[in-house]
Amino acid sequence: MTDKQTAHIVFLFDVDNTLLDNDRSKADMQAKLLDLLGEDGAKRFWELYEEVRKELDVVSYPETLERFARNWEDKEVARKAADLIDNWPYKEYLYPGSLPALEYLTTIGEIGILSDGDGDYQPRKIANAGLTEAVGGPADVLIYTHKETCFEDVMKRLPGRHYVLVEDKEKLLASAKEFMGDKVTTVWVKQGHYAHDPEAYRKPDPDIVLEKIGDLCELDKNDFNNHFNKDFTSKRRDKGTT
Repeated sequence: MTDKQTAHIVFLFDVDNTLLDNDRSKADMQAKLLDLLGEDGAKRFWELYEEVRKELDVVSYPETLERFARNWEDKEVARKAADLIDNWPYKEYLYPGSLPALEYLTTIGEIGILSDGDGDYQPRKIANAGLTEAVGGPADVLIYTHKETCFEDVMKRLPGRHYVLVEDKEKLLASAKEFMGDKVTTVWVKQGHYAHDPEAYRKPDPDIVLEKIGDLCELDKNDFNNHFNKDFTSKRRDKGTT
């Protein structure tokens, strides 16, 4: 939204493993870094990655790269690692159906991105994937270290009468439901490793459960308004047989 007037429905999309296959992206990045840095260098890089995540409580590639450059003797190789990560082709890792889903939902309401991450790399990652442009610009991309603690700020910055939160992390959807109540419809897209981890689940249940992001295109406005604990797998099968 550019005018920030109160919309009837605001769709808020997570990025990693919701719109973008972050699991596949990271696996490919690990393989490229192994080729570039060798076993010892790659091991050291990911050790620093985890060290930074623990210290800052958020993934930060810029800080990881800075520490790696200080620690690694071959500065040219460290520079190449930074170039690799800074120019990673995230657009290639968008899930099939991500952009069509965003385009379709603009016919129903306003759309925006609600992502966890650092304030430097994550906005560039989202822009490089083509998602910033897809939702209308940087003003509609909200990034927090822990977004589950920031729903009040989100609602001020993207005002709406009703919200639809689309996520791969069920726990975060539960947090949103606890804070926003009937003002939010929670949509669990069962993609990525968190979606298949029983320990990453807690009550309350998501309102809508989908197998993949493109399935949003099969829903309509009434599905988001009358949303009580729907699993659309059987609905899609029914559509396919008629």
